[in-house]
Amino acid sequence: MSVARPARGMLITTSWDDGHPLDFRIADLLAKYGLAGTFYVPITSTRRTLSPAEIKDLAGSFEIGAHTLHHVRLVGIDPARAKSEIVASKSRLEDILGRPCSIFCFPGGSYTSAHLDMLREAGFTAARTVELLSIQRPRVQHGIAIIPTSIQAYSHDAGCYLKNVAKRGSIRGFTNLLFSGATTLWPSLAQALLERAAEKGGVFHLWGHSWEIEEGREWDKLSQVFRMLAQYKDRAVFTGNTGLCTHG
Repeated sequence: MSVARPARGMLITTSWDDGHPLDFRIADLLAKYGLAGTFYVPITSTRRTLSPAEIKDLAGSFEIGAHTLHHVRLVGIDPARAKSEIVASKSRLEDILGRPCSIFCFPGGSYTSAHLDMLREAGFTAARTVELLSIQRPRVQHGIAIIPTSIQAYSHDAGCYLKNVAKRGSIRGFTNLLFSGATTLWPSLAQALLERAAEKGGVFHLWGHSWEIEEGREWDKLSQVFRMLAQYKDRAVFTGNTGLCTHG
């Protein structure tokens, strides 16, 4: 595959949700290919989660972000509980890490403006969403940098992508889907969006769940995409999610 030079600064990042112990397999692959990533970790969940010692170990090489205390979706629960989930997730992670935690990811991707206010008041500065098909840099809302994503390490059907784009009214997302040839195989769509980010000087952001990759037996596909990303090491900045908010 030929690698196009970006028109201006290109950024590449990855992020991984739910704090499953298989995150260490993701971390090993990121290290193998020289890539950066942010791991969003709840303290407890219905699935297995990393122990405090494992979280601290993972934080030795990668950025750790909050993902609520008990991995709950904020929309639909009592505001007081939502605030507690946000505030407690930050304080628990900071106790474990011994340093500030300034970035958050919404379980399920759903949130309201009130939740953004809660994040800001708790001391967060950025929040990752599940907005797909984007190569845009973060945008600021209610004092929080909102981070979109390019592709999930999971093959959705075309209807899912169209629904995601329509929900946001994103003309750019629809254009990016057309540019990709409307493929729904996630490695192929990742390649198309990566090439578009290189052309436009945008952000390529891959995200997923390690447990989902295991269930789908897609580790080989993930390695394939990581190798593809590594080809851009001389043409892009590899950064954790927070770095997206600081690079011009």
